[in-house]
Amino acid sequence: MPQAIVTKPSKFYAATISVALSLLFTAVYGGCSWITAHRSDVGTWYFSWESFIPFVPLMIIPYMSINLFFVCGPFLCRSGNELRVLGRRIAFAILVAGACFLLIPLRFSGVRPQPGDWTGAIFRFLYFFDQPYNLFPSLHIAFRTILADFYGKHTKGIVRLATHAWFVLIGFSTLLTYQHHFVDIIGGFVLAAICFYLFRYENERLPAPLR
Repeated sequence: MPQAIVTKPSKFYAATISVALSLLFTAVYGGCSWITAHRSDVGTWYFSWESFIPFVPLMIIPYMSINLFFVCGPFLCRSGNELRVLGRRIAFAILVAGACFLLIPLRFSGVRPQPGDWTGAIFRFLYFFDQPYNLFPSLHIAFRTILADFYGKHTKGIVRLATHAWFVLIGFSTLLTYQHHFVDIIGGFVLAAICFYLFRYENERLPAPLR
């Protein structure tokens, strides 16, 4: 059976998906954090060796950059199917993670540092919106893995290598900025793997990416 030639979705459609996913994330993540902050059964889940992990303030840059990749992703989709798969993967990750946040309420085990250098303003901004809850599974890692796969399909050569390297930094940043524990990272990768398994691309010939 021949593959169907498809057209790129409109910017309006892409913008709609981007905004919808952003609102879903804000509602679920913020709502779960607020609920957990008012619970008395919140525990911690970490290994003793994690106390040796250094705090690296500069890693807040790759950590926060996931937001840009998240918002821009839908605009790079070359077909409606690709956009739907990306949207479903991210939405599913948000909803499943939200359920886990409520079923397994956790908080970060230590006090999150407040740097005194120029990165301090970024950390203050992050701490204002992000309380030390919503840990397992790490949505940051789930997003990072889904988006790393997606952007890998839309880049070539040195740009692809640089993009993959940056996503590796994003992964390490979750630990080095003291936002997550190791078990959260594993949970995030497992959640992303489930998303890949459940939502797959149809058999179609996508327009070639711009060189």
